[in-house]
Amino acid sequence: MDSHSMNKPLIEKNTVADQVCVELRRRIVAGEYESGMRLRQEEIAAELGISRSPVREALRQLEAEGLVTLTSQKGAKVAPILAEEITELFELRLLIEPHLLALAIPASTESDFEAAEKTISEMKNADMSQWSKLNWQLHLQLYQPAQRPTTLGKLERIHQTIDRYLRVQVTLTDGREKAHEEHQAILQACRDRDTELATAMLRSHILAAARSSRGVS
Repeated sequence: MDSHSMNKPLIEKNTVADQVCVELRRRIVAGEYESGMRLRQEEIAAELGISRSPVREALRQLEAEGLVTLTSQKGAKVAPILAEEITELFELRLLIEPHLLALAIPASTESDFEAAEKTISEMKNADMSQWSKLNWQLHLQLYQPAQRPTTLGKLERIHQTIDRYLRVQVTLTDGREKAHEEHQAILQACRDRDTELATAMLRSHILAAARSSRGVS
């Protein structure tokens, strides 16, 4: 590493706390920071070339998202992935996602379907980190025509929290190939404007991932 790169902060100074939050969230979701790992503010601040204050703000935000636990004596740790939490998150997905898809299908255009099809194609050969991002992108593309931005914002948080588990589940099982087939089938049902079939397939898709969670968590 040259002297220029050593002196250059890894995080720009504008909206520092937000950028720190994005970076720490990425590390937690990617498994770079493992469950239960101590997060030392001073070490993170030194690595990123910033003060401790935005790191502290970022950790508070991540605590609100359920990714970090903060205690007065022990500081910050990566929150554990609890089996009961995973179950509840999948229950929320079952409540929210079929509803959004049912609203979205009548409003979807062929360009919406083409964008979703492109994402499914990209997922097939993506590495695990990129696959997770594309998985959320696909679900977002399917639901956005419903025009429910507040609900989608809540759903994105659910996906971010559950993504740490999904990486394990997809890696340890045949989850990628199965998910690929299910995504294609759901998209075709959407294209056919068969709302009943599409939402039924989506429920099965979510339930299958939930069942796998009991074997992997």
